[in-house]
Amino acid sequence: MPQQPVSFDWKIPLSDVLDTLRQIYSTRHPALASARLDLLRSVMSDDRADDFLPALGQELEALGLALIEQREEDDAIRLLIVPQVEADSLKTQIQARGWEAVAHRQEGAAAGAQAALPKPAAGPLCGPEDYLDIPYAVALAPGWACAAMEDWEAPALTDLCAWPALHAIDGKFPARRGLLASCVSLSGVHAWIEQGPDGLSSTPYAHLLHSGQVELPPSNRPGMPLPPRAAQVQRRTPEFSLGFAGDDLLLVDRGMVFLYPAYGRQAGDSAAEPTLLHTAPAQRRPVSDRSAVILMPDGRTCVLCRGQLLEFREGRLHPLPLSYGAPLSGDISHPVALGDSAIAWLEDGMLCHASLDVGAVHQHEVAHLPAGGMTLQALQGGWLLLGHWHAPHRSLDLGQLWHPASGQLLRIRHGALDLDSGIQQWIGLPGGEVVAGGQTRYARLGRFDALLGRLDAKAQ
Repeated sequence: MPQQPVSFDWKIPLSDVLDTLRQIYSTRHPALASARLDLLRSVMSDDRADDFLPALGQELEALGLALIEQREEDDAIRLLIVPQVEADSLKTQIQARGWEAVAHRQEGAAAGAQAALPKPAAGPLCGPEDYLDIPYAVALAPGWACAAMEDWEAPALTDLCAWPALHAIDGKFPARRGLLASCVSLSGVHAWIEQGPDGLSSTPYAHLLHSGQVELPPSNRPGMPLPPRAAQVQRRTPEFSLGFAGDDLLLVDRGMVFLYPAYGRQAGDSAAEPTLLHTAPAQRRPVSDRSAVILMPDGRTCVLCRGQLLEFREGRLHPLPLSYGAPLSGDISHPVALGDSAIAWLEDGMLCHASLDVGAVHQHEVAHLPAGGMTLQALQGGWLLLGHWHAPHRSLDLGQLWHPASGQLLRIRHGALDLDSGIQQWIGLPGGEVVAGGQTRYARLGRFDALLGRLDAKAQ
């Protein structure tokens, strides 16, 4: 009679799985009493099944056993244990009954090797005195943020170089307004979009403002009304992206790209309407409304609009000539500059990058980070930061530093920082120091070049 699998709920913890399997199989397989399995239980006590099943299967393989899952058409986890020599026969029997059979083991592990257990951080990257709770913070430029501490009445311009004695700098951002988008040109001109006063439906939804430098108050308050007349239609809340192309300013809003010529040289507001530069074509497949304007270090500018990457040159937008080795969905997010003439982005849970001129897309699988909720930031020296907004979990890194040019990958492991989520913001300070933040908790990490030498390296 064929052996029947043991069924578990997909949310079950490893402790309950191991107890049940021992109760059922211990007579047939005394090796299940191994202390290594108890160590695995303690290390992965709060991990999800997707994380602990490969490790459990690998540990059983080291004991001469095989952990086989019979996958049917629901979310239940159905497990069987047999001697390793019988694994192929059992998989054949399961497949003959019309189900999928999976032998759980860790990818790349040598046959019969013990499981590679999650490795904790080598030590904290900073001390308790380096942390601050900042309920709201949006990075503006190196050393500057629009932020609010718990005892502040409203978000305000904040000099992060004064850490930890941060204070509000009045005159930049008015109370009861939201900061919807912000950008800084290579010459230091700051442009941003403010939400209008709450509850006043007769006023424009938002205004575009600018100042000669980030630390200066606006030179054109109350600013230019947004959205422009060409886009004033009944719709959901706009999602703006701003970015400079030289002195010109590009605004992206839900499938439309607008051009403000010579905006970086204006002292006040221009009476001229911006030019509607591009309208995204209808998509055959669903893509998000994520948008971005990416300023490259060499002055070139790219745009993400409705899943399409374009370059702005000679007053027009041109699609990037991207060539994929393996096709992806086209749902692109978080594009950033990667050196002078390359761009990186996230797509289908993968890190992708390509030259603006050649267009061949390099794709990298990402491990130890959640498939959904990842973020990407460009750092100095060709480094990229992959972070996420999920709660800290021992099976997840808080973030990873990638250097595509050299192939280096540095992991910021669980426990290295006491944050309330994965790393969501990474703000450089003048002088080379950095501040990393989760949802509301931030830490000053010291100099970036020194930090690189303290992280665990792994080949890409």
